Amino acid sequence: MNMSNTERLILSNQYDILAKLNPEQAAVYQRASAIIERGYCLQILELEKSFGHLDLTTCQEVIATLELHHALAISWGNLDLVTQQEINASRLTFNGYSRSQESELADYVCFLLEVDKRFPELKCPCDELSSDIAMRDKYQRMLMVWRQCPRQYKLSIQEIRNILAA
Repeated sequence: MNMSNTERLILSNQYDILAKLNPEQAAVYQRASAIIERGYCLQILELEKSFGHLDLTTCQEVIATLELHHALAISWGNLDLVTQQEINASRLTFNGYSRSQESELADYVCFLLEVDKRFPELKCPCDELSSDIAMRDKYQRMLMVWRQCPRQYKLSIQEIRNILAA
């Protein structure tokens, strides 16, 4: 992070203000203030990590994954009851991303659901949306199969099976 002395002073002052406003986190903010003020490059890189960054393509992929799960739910709901019995409804549930391995993706999902209020049909609090294993590769395979379907929101039982098996 390249900052001018003025920018460093402003950011350091903001950390000092945060320390006063949040006494329980004061030590963390005071440390950050000292790092910025004194220009410790190694620790500044550590602070940068907390900002996170998802590029446009990754954001679009996460949104597409949520749309995919929305399409699965709609398509399954449009099937007759006998056909619905062929697939357990719980298999259509969006499990989220692994908090330990895909935290930026999990955080973005929470932003989309809680801040942007998108995908209200995913009636699951963010703290429950965490997979025990990394899911990105699985979701990418599912997206590839879904994108090949001619009617993405009117999937047949076989198309649903193929997506889930990807």
